[in-house]
Amino acid sequence: MINNISKNMLDYITRFIEESFGLYFCEKRLKDLIRGVSNAAKQKNIDFEEYANLILLNKLSEKDLDNLVNCLTIGETYFFRDEKLFEVIRKEILPAIIHDRKYTSKSLKIWSAGCSSGEEVYSIAILIKELISDYKNWDIQIIATDINDSFLKKAKKGIYSEWSFRGVDVDFKNKYFDRVDHMRYKLKDDIMKLVKFHRVNLVDQVYRTDKRLINNIDILFCRNVLMYFSKDQAQEILLRFYNTMADKGWLAVAPTESFLLNDTAFMPVNMEGIFLYYKKFKTNEFVKPIDTNDIEKNLLIEDEINKHYPTLDMHKDMTKKSFIPSGIKDMEVEKELLTEDKNNIEEFEKLSKSFANQGKFEDAIKCCKQAITMDKMNPYYYYLLASIQQEQGHIIEAIASLKKAIYLDADFVMAYFDLGNLNLKQKKYKEALKNFNNTRALLSQLNEDDILPYSEEMTVGMLKQIIESIGDGGCYGER
Repeated sequence: MINNISKNMLDYITRFIEESFGLYFCEKRLKDLIRGVSNAAKQKNIDFEEYANLILLNKLSEKDLDNLVNCLTIGETYFFRDEKLFEVIRKEILPAIIHDRKYTSKSLKIWSAGCSSGEEVYSIAILIKELISDYKNWDIQIIATDINDSFLKKAKKGIYSEWSFRGVDVDFKNKYFDRVDHMRYKLKDDIMKLVKFHRVNLVDQVYRTDKRLINNIDILFCRNVLMYFSKDQAQEILLRFYNTMADKGWLAVAPTESFLLNDTAFMPVNMEGIFLYYKKFKTNEFVKPIDTNDIEKNLLIEDEINKHYPTLDMHKDMTKKSFIPSGIKDMEVEKELLTEDKNNIEEFEKLSKSFANQGKFEDAIKCCKQAITMDKMNPYYYYLLASIQQEQGHIIEAIASLKKAIYLDADFVMAYFDLGNLNLKQKKYKEALKNFNNTRALLSQLNEDDILPYSEEMTVGMLKQIIESIGDGGCYGER
């Protein structure tokens, strides 16, 4: 036990954070996790255990979630951190790109992914100004992104203390900054205008700012960021980076993260002892270039659909649930349950089903959540909650509840199946395919005539046929 929280609860919190933000905390980093969650709890004026219960019951607000991710990420940086890297960028990388573009497009696109409080990306902007005398006549885009809102707010202000200048001399500070007071300095406006800040989560399948794709990046900085993700997540991010970058683009990661690029299409290049990663485009079966124009057009179409038809249902439910158990036929049971002070968890479950069967979904949810409060580790109650949320049309909430059921029971066949159906509704075909494949794998371990728990008497063989019919109908979209 740590802070009166069981290992199961810590495991759940870890999975919740990975699912919500993409941040991965392995066994060695549990202290960092506990420290971050504890700080978030203190800012909410509650203890760790109460905050953990809010996570489990999905009762954190959007503001709470933003604050949690702020507490879990670290923003330690300073201007021109890693002097050798910036010398290579100054002497080798940028001059070559500038030479190629000087008499053609006069364009340059740089992305700092995980920009923290802005020192790195502003260092890049200063380099650009120093190397391109007529930079105002160029199309220069410097994109800075982070998941931490507090970092972004600080970066946009461009005000820094002495601690941010420990890697540079006094002349640099005097040349590019104005003194605010005896402790702080503000970056000059002409540098700040070169950089645009946006909130982006690197686990997102598509990277966008202002509803436009991030693409054709010439230099991508992502240093001391990939360490926050699991190896599998990092590999997926690196693949998206590859497709985001221009041909002959460069990727810079921290030395401790370089092993993650061993099995990627990036080509390592040693420059004066600094390894950078080069995109020399080759068509092969492992890296498939994306048509960014088509993706951007489709995203804009989806935005318009969601704007004008937010409740549009693109798919019919694959299954229809009956909530009331076969033994309950008299609706007077709910009056009986409501008039007594009941602590029997099964009665809350029955009442939840009864309300749901009558279409009283808010009451059904209240009773279901009461059952969850009494038994937080029972995956079925989250599954029941998801079923009610689906009936309400609350797809996002239902997906979250199903994921909790799966976290608590990795062999929950119907939870995987329902999650696949909901991802189809969201047009998340890759996720749906993954869910159905997981369902197939679990079904393969069972007998054809076995009745699946919580499935309205459906057999293993019947569910296999349903899944195959979904695939045959082309519901997964193009892959």
